[in-house]
Amino acid sequence: MKTILYSTKAALFIPVLACLFSLQLKAQTDFKLSDYKNPDYQYRSLDFGLGLSGNNSIIKSEFVDDYTDKNNNNTFFGDFRTSYFSTKNSEFYQGSQSYQLNFSAYGSKNKSETSGSTVFESTNKGNSQNMSFGVYSSNRFYNSKKRFIETNLDFSGLLGNSKNNRTTSMITYPYNYKNQSGNYLISATVPLLVGTGRIEEVQDARLAVYILDDLLKSGDLTKTPDKDEILAFSKFITQTKNQRYFDSRIRKIAEITSIDSFLTANGLKGQSDASYYTLINDNWDNSNGPVRTTGSRFSIGIEPGFSSEFDQYINYVVDTNATVTDLKSKNIQQIDSWKLDAVAYYVCEKPINLSWQRSTTVSLAYSLANNETSSKSYSNDVLTDDLNQMTHAPGLLIGAAHSYGYYPNSRTSIRFGANAYLHQYWLDNKLNDNPSVNSDDTQIVSNLFLNCSYYFSPQLRFSVYVFEMYQYNKVTEKGTALGSHDVTRKNYFNSNINASITYSLF
Repeated sequence: MKTILYSTKAALFIPVLACLFSLQLKAQTDFKLSDYKNPDYQYRSLDFGLGLSGNNSIIKSEFVDDYTDKNNNNTFFGDFRTSYFSTKNSEFYQGSQSYQLNFSAYGSKNKSETSGSTVFESTNKGNSQNMSFGVYSSNRFYNSKKRFIETNLDFSGLLGNSKNNRTTSMITYPYNYKNQSGNYLISATVPLLVGTGRIEEVQDARLAVYILDDLLKSGDLTKTPDKDEILAFSKFITQTKNQRYFDSRIRKIAEITSIDSFLTANGLKGQSDASYYTLINDNWDNSNGPVRTTGSRFSIGIEPGFSSEFDQYINYVVDTNATVTDLKSKNIQQIDSWKLDAVAYYVCEKPINLSWQRSTTVSLAYSLANNETSSKSYSNDVLTDDLNQMTHAPGLLIGAAHSYGYYPNSRTSIRFGANAYLHQYWLDNKLNDNPSVNSDDTQIVSNLFLNCSYYFSPQLRFSVYVFEMYQYNKVTEKGTALGSHDVTRKNYFNSNINASITYSLF
């Protein structure tokens, strides 16, 4: 209970300190982030990643009576990752696309040997491979009145298999000498929405103010920029950041040179000593984030989706030593799901000033969902069990979230807020030819959170995270014994405080 009280006090007290501290700050300008409108731009990136790791260990122990124990363990892991990302913003279109393809492989071998009056040896070899892929696309097509049609795609898949073999010189029957498994999953959601409103990212405008404020304080500007000059500089930063380069050093030289040319051409550049270029470079590297947004958006529509999963597990066993009989057991499970959601969303992002951000999200959804699970068991390829379960699960979701962000400088960020969600499901389960079992499932979840980060340097970050969660569950199973209802209620409270120091090598 004390932990809960302390964490609750921290969650409430730290934002109060932030508010008091903000009263002591005086903005260099009355510029508003919400005044900034992005120019047309397109950004694309292609990333590759390769990881390799391995381990080899040998442990040998010697005991009395010449008894020894030796264990040799080898493991290997490798993965390959590739991703492509593209985002585009114009007067009549907002959208982004991303594609990911990941492959990983794992192998291991463990050999143990025990010697004394008798010699015992065993070996265990295993390997697994996994490949995952994903496609995400978000597209909003606008007209001149900021009304839009939105078509999205969220598609993902997974292919995985594993195999394990065992050998031993001292068999205890029944002996499981091999097993293998496979897992295959594919899912897709295709939201189709219409709406009104628009949300723009404005962190480039915040970066412009950071650069101009620092240069003004150091005496490297000839005058205090006005609103129009800040807006023009912000637009220039967005256009500069979204140009394509294949060499990071050439990119940095071109970007800093472009910033210098803009300030010179607009009569803002004063002296150009070391502080001038150092401040531009420091802000360009370290003041790009966090993402700041402005605007509101309301949308309604439908979200059809489906998923299919196939799981297989095969086990090989030697049953007895007298008559060496191989037993092969196999379990197969197929899960097919589909849904059709009617949804409504409202999102509002408001930069209150240069240091404060307010975010509000409201969501409403009614879902029609169907789930079919088929399970089969085999013994030596002879069917021994066959189960088929059908679940109809219409549901209602109501959710709301509200948070504040405080960013007094490029080193510090504080976010705190609350959210609450109501999930109501009406379940109809039918197993094979048995009578249907109906149940109602009510879930209420509410959260309070506080997240603070301070960067001592680009590499060294101190973070504090406070999280309070309350969850209420009520399950009413209908038509049970003698027509009565079984009601199960659960209350769950979780309180978490986490403080960390992170040092990054890059």
